[in-house]
Amino acid sequence: MALSHFGGQRSPFDSIYREMRDLEHSMINPYWHRANHLNFNSAADVGVVVNDENKYGLNLDVSHFRPEELKVHLDGRTVTVEGSHESHTEHGTTKRSFVRSFLLPEDVDIAAVHSSLTNDGHLAIEAPKAATSRGRSIPIGRAIENGKQQQQQANTKKSKEKLNLFLNFQNA
Repeated sequence: MALSHFGGQRSPFDSIYREMRDLEHSMINPYWHRANHLNFNSAADVGVVVNDENKYGLNLDVSHFRPEELKVHLDGRTVTVEGSHESHTEHGTTKRSFVRSFLLPEDVDIAAVHSSLTNDGHLAIEAPKAATSRGRSIPIGRAIENGKQQQQQANTKKSKEKLNLFLNFQNA
């Protein structure tokens, strides 16, 4: 920014202009435009791994890939992350890809595994730990003799039939 007319001093609006420019660039250019494309080890390192009593989670830097170029797949206890990018210019073709697999611990709730992509291109994969068997109270139910159970089922069936007859009579 050039010096302004304020006696050789910078304009008081320079900092506002700079902040507005940075905001505009962050809105127009998604995270994969700001990635260091000279780094050929994209997604080679796992950033942070959390494995505590409440959850398991890992974080990958996938800033070289657009969201539509990424896949996360769960097969049994194995999570596989894939990324594939290809670009063509008049000078040639650039292709970049990776595949990373992670074995989830035994105490992870497989049904609750989820992933999310942050605005700066970090893929987070998390899952809560399954409820551990610390011991619990088991209620004691009353056993119904076989004959009584059949009688109760027959009474329930008769009650449903009477209700249906009543409803059909009202609708007629």
